Amino acid sequence: MIAKVLVVDDEPLARERLVDLVRRAAPDAQIREAGDGDSALDLIRAWVPDVVLLDVQMPGKNGFQVIEALPPGTMPATIFVTAYDQHAVQAFAVAAVDYLLKPFDDERFHAAWRRVTTLIATGAVVAEARRLSGLVAAAEGRGAGDPGGRRTGWIDRVVIRKDQRTFVVYLADVQWIESSGNYVVLHTGKETHTLRESLAGLLSRLDPTRFVRIHRRIVVDIGALRELQPWFGGDQVMILKDGTKLRVSRSFRESLARSLAGGG
Repeated sequence: MIAKVLVVDDEPLARERLVDLVRRAAPDAQIREAGDGDSALDLIRAWVPDVVLLDVQMPGKNGFQVIEALPPGTMPATIFVTAYDQHAVQAFAVAAVDYLLKPFDDERFHAAWRRVTTLIATGAVVAEARRLSGLVAAAEGRGAGDPGGRRTGWIDRVVIRKDQRTFVVYLADVQWIESSGNYVVLHTGKETHTLRESLAGLLSRLDPTRFVRIHRRIVVDIGALRELQPWFGGDQVMILKDGTKLRVSRSFRESLARSLAGGG
């Protein structure tokens, strides 16, 4: 249950709208407001909210400096709210639960609210913060909480930019991925999302116990698999739970078999 929510934004009208949205989503929650980073930091320390809706650019400390000023693992579940999409990747690097790019509609807010509610209900906020901190360390070449530099975490979302919009695709929703030149196409049921990245580059950041390459151009979440059928020339056909049929190249059959057997 979310009992205390802190809304931080230097624009009074923006705070008013966020407070209204929170009241509709969590009518029993206590809500406090802050108009700058320093006030927000004081309230986080003294009041200890469950959720912080945090603007990035504010007088005094900005949103990232607020987080940096707190001991690791003590920042409440955070949803960034800002008009600047260039902050999206950094927001997730400091373990933001979600990122709302102004202007956003009510539906987008409620999607972020559902996510933070789920994380708090399952006690996963601290674990996710630690895991994402590990990803940042690994990206910087420092290892992920491991002095030996071994990688201990994998991404669970990607940031998509399209038509001056920035939004997030969670890998839990992705069934398969295909290469398309300098891009990859993420398939989430009936929807597709295009990301400017090579398939090999994206695959290096995905959990290999979940995502497996079945063709030089195709990666599949093995949790989406329904069955395999033989095909010509030693190839196979993979049928996903939604009925999608994908070709399994002969050269990737052995690695797929190991993954299905739990061998990675």
